[in-house]
Amino acid sequence: MVIASGFSSFMYNQNIYPVHNVKEQGVSLALALSELLLKGKGAWRGAWRRRALQGTIQAFVPSELLETYTKTMTHVFGENACYKLSIRKQGAIRLNFS
Repeated sequence: MVIASGFSSFMYNQNIYPVHNVKEQGVSLALALSELLLKGKGAWRGAWRRRALQGTIQAFVPSELLETYTKTMTHVFGENACYKLSIRKQGAIRLNFS
């Protein structure tokens, strides 16, 4: 469903690049690279943050592809363009702050 949602955003909503600069296709490139690198494993989608004027993608990468994926994205987009995050085993919990 994540991939289908991403394709919908890209193809139908066309919200992967800024309307004021359609030549800016970094997110489009990152999505295409994700599809090639993950080869049917994992998932990816993109989002254009209009207020921040920057695009991002979210990729769910299997452990065995993580090193190749991050090295490729870093090579194409530069240092600190790719951040590794993990989902903890506990899932969602409520935090109370005093």
